[in-house]
Amino acid sequence: MTGIRPLLVALVAVAILLGAYLALGGASYAPTPVADPCVPREWRDPGNVQSVIEQIALSGLDGAACDLHVSREELVLALRNDEAIEEFSAEHGIAREDAETAVRDGLLRAVDDAQQAGALSGFVAGLIRRGIESVPPSLVLDTLERLRGLVG
Repeated sequence: MTGIRPLLVALVAVAILLGAYLALGGASYAPTPVADPCVPREWRDPGNVQSVIEQIALSGLDGAACDLHVSREELVLALRNDEAIEEFSAEHGIAREDAETAVRDGLLRAVDDAQQAGALSGFVAGLIRRGIESVPPSLVLDTLERLRGLVG
């Protein structure tokens, strides 16, 4: 009987663990659905530059993805390099220029929203707008990410 006791304890432990797993929904795995990029984001002034930059990037990409009828995640992957944006454009029947214009327009709208929410001063918003208008979207996003990293 003493040799069976550890086996029984192990079996009970496995049964408890399995029961907890099933009770918490482990029997049916469903990935988290991709967020709808057309749902508007509420703007606020978080009080720090890092969060404002993050909000601008997410809101701008959401707007562009909504205009292009794709997910934000798919658009972000397309912006990683020239080859990826070409593949994305061909796959969706969108001219590359139209995709880049959608991203640029989305980022400009996001800057306007940030300024209206009081998260950016007019001077800073103007500088960001000039950068967005003069640099390819993939470089703008890369620059925003680097700036967010430097600030945070």
